[in-house]
Amino acid sequence: MSGNVRVERGWILVDGARQDDGTIRLGTGGEMRFSPFEAISQRADARIAWGDILKASVQRLAFWRR
Repeated sequence: MSGNVRVERGWILVDGARQDDGTIRLGTGGEMRFSPFEAISQRADARIAWGDILKASVQRLAFWRR
């Protein structure tokens, strides 16, 4: 897992901000929140690992099973 990415309650939280050109600048202190589905399309810009996406997906499944 990257130092800029964490997974909480099925959301992928990235330490970064979106720039004017649409790219993501990491390490700015801002917080961006992605669902696992959104994270797949933003994976390259935000440097989100497949393991983080899988972990968030499993957390969402566990939440909805309650």
